Amino acid sequence: MLHYWKGHILITLALAYVAPLHSQSMPIANHSFEAPVIDPNTNPFLAIPIVQDWIELDNDVENSANTGIFYNPPPGPGHITNADGKQLMFLGSEQGNAVLQDLEATYQMCKAYQLSAGVAVSGMFPPDPNDTLTLALYYIDGETRIDIDTTVVPRTELISTELVNFSVEIPAVLADDPWAGKNIGVAIRATGAAGGFWDVDNVALTQLLSPDFTHDGIVNYYDYAALASEWMDCGTPETDLNQDNCVNLDELAILAQCWLETD
Repeated sequence: MLHYWKGHILITLALAYVAPLHSQSMPIANHSFEAPVIDPNTNPFLAIPIVQDWIELDNDVENSANTGIFYNPPPGPGHITNADGKQLMFLGSEQGNAVLQDLEATYQMCKAYQLSAGVAVSGMFPPDPNDTLTLALYYIDGETRIDIDTTVVPRTELISTELVNFSVEIPAVLADDPWAGKNIGVAIRATGAAGGFWDVDNVALTQLLSPDFTHDGIVNYYDYAALASEWMDCGTPETDLNQDNCVNLDELAILAQCWLETD
């Protein structure tokens, strides 16, 4: 009975304990597309066909008309209300146009990753209603970029005056994952027809310790208790680690592999 109550108290404490979220923002160069600086007094087009610090894949090889940055005008027609800074990126909607970065940082054991970006559509040249944009997290194996996971951004959920945030996430990196220890890559890719433009801003990459369910910066007995409280739950458990909607031996194995890992 004593052991039962100890376990019961431990589970209760774990579920009641709310700690601040332990996450780490990872650097992405020119994440808000503020470089190069556009001077609206000297640049009548309010745009530059350059996305500094990003690798540009542009179907218009000669003019680079599908990738670049533009100046967000003051409040009024064409103004995006929730932009970060004064500039954003534009990306032509045709399949093959993209921007990406190969980062120096590598995927670390027992860390989960989230890539997010704010997306809107051009007020003058919006993508076709059936077009989509893709956010991708990939890893670099030699000279090859290999996707880990992607998120599709549908045109139908966007307007021209306000950014909507989308993200792609990958769970805790484990020893047998091909991307463990490999360089991180982030990409934003057009996957539609020619003729329209996406607007993108505030790209962010976040690293989070997992399975740190209590967000106290360490994987320990509190996290084991949280997992135990949802054992064999196949609804929408918060401690599901492999995205199969169940908590079972798979989650326990991941917890064991990450035992006592810290931020």
